[in-house]
Amino acid sequence: MKGKARCAAHGGKTPKGKHSGNRKHGLYSNALSEAEAAVWDAVPVGDVDAEIRMCKVWLARALELDSAIELDPHSSSNKAGLVLSEIRRSTKGEVKSTDVITRRPDTIVRINMLLGRIAQLERTRADLIASQAEHGDTDGSPRPWVD
Repeated sequence: MKGKARCAAHGGKTPKGKHSGNRKHGLYSNALSEAEAAVWDAVPVGDVDAEIRMCKVWLARALELDSAIELDPHSSSNKAGLVLSEIRRSTKGEVKSTDVITRRPDTIVRINMLLGRIAQLERTRADLIASQAEHGDTDGSPRPWVD
């Protein structure tokens, strides 16, 4: 292509610029909301202790929700954890009806997943501390993983 650095067959027609859909952050960019994309670079990375804390917060929330559901799981007045799942509209003759289907999350699966993740992170943390001690960095505090 005259005046171009690359031909059309080798990327010369690849859209560029702000409106191309090619965001700076790559793999996760399509899943980010505008607010998340705005703070993406400020999110700390590699701090195992912070990730353990966050998982423990999520675990506490899941346990609290499970407890609220278990108070009276079949009562129509217990709305704990209900999430809109589906809206069904139907017409029979002149009668129109709308059914709202709700569901509760499987808190036991969520709790088990979080317990497993915390155990995995605790092991990673212990391995990092052992590695630091092995290499003479013995101040006792784990360092975040940095590339």
